[in-house]
Amino acid sequence: MRIPTAVLAIAMMCLGPVAAKEKPAPVYELQATGTIEIGPDGQVADYHLDKGQPAAIENALGRNIAQWRFEPIVMDGKPVIAKTRMRLSLEALPTPGEDYQLRVSGVSFGEPTRDRHHVAPPRYPEGLARAGIGAKAVLVLKLNADGSVQQVHAQQVSLSQNSGTDSQADRWRDVFAKASVAAARKWKFDISETVAGAPIGTTIKVPVEYFLNGSAARTKEPGANEWRRYIPGPVIRAPWLDAAPIADHDADQLKDGEVRSLASRFKLRDEVVGRLL
Repeated sequence: MRIPTAVLAIAMMCLGPVAAKEKPAPVYELQATGTIEIGPDGQVADYHLDKGQPAAIENALGRNIAQWRFEPIVMDGKPVIAKTRMRLSLEALPTPGEDYQLRVSGVSFGEPTRDRHHVAPPRYPEGLARAGIGAKAVLVLKLNADGSVQQVHAQQVSLSQNSGTDSQADRWRDVFAKASVAAARKWKFDISETVAGAPIGTTIKVPVEYFLNGSAARTKEPGANEWRRYIPGPVIRAPWLDAAPIADHDADQLKDGEVRSLASRFKLRDEVVGRLL
């Protein structure tokens, strides 16, 4: 879908104005979310985009989504109806004619939502808070069909600063990992993926950030314009995941409070990432 610059500028005001004659031209990005249902034949039976998208974007997405084809989802040897949440990342790329071309840059399925009453953040380890040490812990959680947490694994813990020794860094990461895992065991999520009308368990990735704001230690997202510095820790795969590649997509760029599914049953037959709208 090729959109004149003026039309795109109006439709994407939430992303900022288009700078006329700026070289190089800016590239715009946004994310769209919604739900999708497929029939036993793998064709899209229904879909719904969440409110808030500009009409030009919603119309372009709708035409594209309707053409998607999935591998049929089978239960007890029989293809069934299935429904899930979807998240799409979009880019608006400049063209030589000063128009913009919309492209799908990422897609994921099966993202559950946090139950607001059952997602208490971890307690910031007091000793590390006093020492001014922050961290980002990336957790992998195995969820039951009711959204409760069955297993938790700290996949990676990255520190806000270097330590004097590798053993000291290991101890700090271990403290943050234990605090994160202890809190996550009590969490509960609203499962979004259903097969034949019944919710199914999944595996998800969730980040937790520990950061200092002046003298206060917090475990919630700082301001959107606030930079955070981390020294990446080693990545350790969750023991219950097999060696096959998992649908990770852009999960490494998750912000605190966001969730990505690693085990959705929705599998596209054709690649849609990179497709023009």
